[in-house]
Amino acid sequence: MRFTIILSTLLLCSACNETSSQPANGIPAVTPAASAASTASTAQAGTLVLPDIKEATQAFLEMMELQKYKDAELKLGTCIPAVQAKHPGQVACTVALKIGAGTSETQADFYRQGNKWVAQPSSSQDLLPFPDPKL
Repeated sequence: MRFTIILSTLLLCSACNETSSQPANGIPAVTPAASAASTASTAQAGTLVLPDIKEATQAFLEMMELQKYKDAELKLGTCIPAVQAKHPGQVACTVALKIGAGTSETQADFYRQGNKWVAQPSSSQDLLPFPDPKL
């Protein structure tokens, strides 16, 4: 099954990186609840703008080509500014994808493209905790 291979590969790659529970760059993590007020306005310096649960889930499912899983839900854990960001406002987050009774943890980058959130594999794994105690 393609989903199993892709997600297993992501999880394996994530598990191979040594991480700490505190980001090495000292930038505090921001949760979706903490950024809710800033989502409507332009992000100020040092403030991360994050997708809400529905937006993050949709972006992640599209990245993984898993749109058929309508009951899936993605939970964001620790989020930091993305390393080697190619898009303005790009953030890297630990995520837990729940489909049915199963949950898998990995990392993903999120950025806005117009009015839509887009997810991509993260290059910030060394700065994100894994496993993430927030998840």
